[in-house]
Amino acid sequence: MTILEGQLVHGLGRAKQLTQLDWVRRQLIELTGIDPHPGTLNLQLLDDANRDVWRRWCELPGEIVVPEDVACCRAHCYSVTIEGKVPAAIIRPDSADYPPDKVELIAALPVREHLQLADNARIRVELCQPLFAEAILFDLDGTLVDSVGAYLEVARVAAQPFGLEVTEQHVRNCLAVGKNFWKGVVPQDRGDCDSVAKAMSAHAAREWPRVLREHGTVFDGVARTLAALRGLGIKLGVVSGARPEVLELLGAEGILEQFDTVILGPDVSRGKPDPEGICKGLSRLGVRPEMALYVGDAPVDIQASRAAGVRAVSVLTGAAGSAMLSAYAPDRLISSHARLPGIMAPARA
Repeated sequence: MTILEGQLVHGLGRAKQLTQLDWVRRQLIELTGIDPHPGTLNLQLLDDANRDVWRRWCELPGEIVVPEDVACCRAHCYSVTIEGKVPAAIIRPDSADYPPDKVELIAALPVREHLQLADNARIRVELCQPLFAEAILFDLDGTLVDSVGAYLEVARVAAQPFGLEVTEQHVRNCLAVGKNFWKGVVPQDRGDCDSVAKAMSAHAAREWPRVLREHGTVFDGVARTLAALRGLGIKLGVVSGARPEVLELLGAEGILEQFDTVILGPDVSRGKPDPEGICKGLSRLGVRPEMALYVGDAPVDIQASRAAGVRAVSVLTGAAGSAMLSAYAPDRLISSHARLPGIMAPARA
């Protein structure tokens, strides 16, 4: 009863404005990880079997969007995937006259274009179930540690002596896809392009410990999240390309002590998206890939998870946004680490 199938139909166009209201977007991002592309994807349920599935889904508690406008009604939402490829959410207004055979979905991507769906196409929607795992491995930067600002600062510090500027968008894009910061900063027509890039990289490496201490911080509530996961009997580990200096930030609240293994950049020969670090972490924990999750904030984290054979959970607290992460089809998309315990299943007896 976790699969729903319906036919694409065109809506009335009213949802486009609604999904872009600040309070609607804010709640949908927090509850489902979806920063909605304008409008909804509308499905018509064509048979009794699918209408019965939908009726049962409507009995589930789901998440509740609370109206901040008296002209709007409350709504329930349920995390789903479309065609096993696109993270999405069903949004159901709590209205007595809402059609029983209509399903509206939100996604961070324009689903029709992304999946190349024709008008009247039949699509499958799968309800997201609680995840069971014996182990969860975490990325650090953007996942447990708020360090995007630190990366931006160190890039600016390194570029300034050469009269160059680094934008926040450039830094975020590089972090998201694992690209070198300095490519695209130094004009390619400069005769000393390579030497300037190397000099900036060396300068950044020298400044990084100071900048990280001054501008990096652990996200609020990480200690509680980790304690909740350990309470479910889950082994925890870190697999990150970060340098050892980041461990200083994890000393507070006993956070570092919560991890059964820690693997950082110097501990591997190949960084993400190569799965070496994740595989090494699983080996240390004695857990099979299919029994593990990897939690990260960037497409390279999803790619590394796939290569290692573990499920990927993406968070929105780092360099990549909801749409970029959705394009790489993570198994779950959540707003932050704090939502993780809520999507986990209890330990098996």
